Amino acid sequence: MGFGLRVVVYFAFAFVSTISSLHLVIGERHWRWRDDEGSSSLPKHDDLVTNLPGQPPVDFRHYAGFVTVNELNGRALFYWFYEAMSRPDQKPLVLWLNGGPGCSSVGYGATQEIGPFIVDTDGRGIKLNNFSWNQEANMLFLESPIGVGFSYSNTSTDYDNLGDEFTGEINTNLHL
Repeated sequence: MGFGLRVVVYFAFAFVSTISSLHLVIGERHWRWRDDEGSSSLPKHDDLVTNLPGQPPVDFRHYAGFVTVNELNGRALFYWFYEAMSRPDQKPLVLWLNGGPGCSSVGYGATQEIGPFIVDTDGRGIKLNNFSWNQEANMLFLESPIGVGFSYSNTSTDYDNLGDEFTGEINTNLHL
């Protein structure tokens, strides 16, 4: 098996492992699925985004914040989670990772491509994206690896060690 194929298989395994445990990160940390009566049981939380400048009215919740992936080195990945527009408890979770390092999932994927809001071309605000994927799924945009977007490390040598192995370790341990 060639090096390129091994890298693809490794990352596919890491992402599947991460996705299978994201309910722990999102579900337990930020919300409980809707109760039996169908009403939302989402608690008030520090990561709940209640309003963005120029945000049009919406019927879904969204959260933004940091997930600590290594307390010892102070590594944290920035995320933005958008609840599906309807029946989020019955919709799948999509993890979106733009190519990195250097390409922001929030700066591109969430705000220029498939997120519910896109930056208006006149630069004065945001508008609803008629082609948003959160019409059909719960969307999690993750800034990875550290150093991309708002993701960071408090250990400066981490920025010198970026590579496939380092990023794979962070993504694999995301659920811990």
